[in-house]
Amino acid sequence: MVRITTISNIMSGIGIAILAFSAILKYLLEGLGQTGTAYPFYAWIVGAVLLGIVILASAVNTFTERTGFVHPEDKLVSNMFVFLMAIATILILGILDEGLLYQRNLFDMGAMIVIAYIFLFIFVFFSGQITEAGEMGQVKEMTARFMLVSLLLGAIMAGVKVGLDIIWDATGSYTWAAGSLGLFALVLVVIIVAFLGRRYEPVGAQ
Repeated sequence: MVRITTISNIMSGIGIAILAFSAILKYLLEGLGQTGTAYPFYAWIVGAVLLGIVILASAVNTFTERTGFVHPEDKLVSNMFVFLMAIATILILGILDEGLLYQRNLFDMGAMIVIAYIFLFIFVFFSGQITEAGEMGQVKEMTARFMLVSLLLGAIMAGVKVGLDIIWDATGSYTWAAGSLGLFALVLVVIIVAFLGRRYEPVGAQ
């Protein structure tokens, strides 16, 4: 029996390919002198619909066991594809719509999602030190530790946001800025999955 995670991963791959095709199709049609056509947007809609299906399937896999037990590493990889597909959906929509304000809003949306994943990575990295006191009932100790970690988190996330804004201003092109953000998102999520994949933890226990 094919697991829903496998189907979800395949759909994610197909969705990312369709989203990339929509951007390529736009440039091809423009090269042929055909502007204003809606065909690239139709392809994007298909990719966006697939994203909705994949998010729903991943939510079921991640938060429930309705489809049976799913290994945590499989969940990590599956949700990595969901993350990449979501970023691609947002950024490629900006390529299809050339309104500068609209593009900037989409770029900022993608940046916020990427920054949230940076929060996730740093929090997971320090989770042992933060929750150690909480497990012993020392809420004040845990809060004090999290205050310092939050300061580090805020500084790093603010630095990333400034860096992304600099990329936006320096490139002067949404395509280059979105491509840089997409590449950064890819590297980030691969690092997170690789880092967590090396950790041992028991599975299957309730």
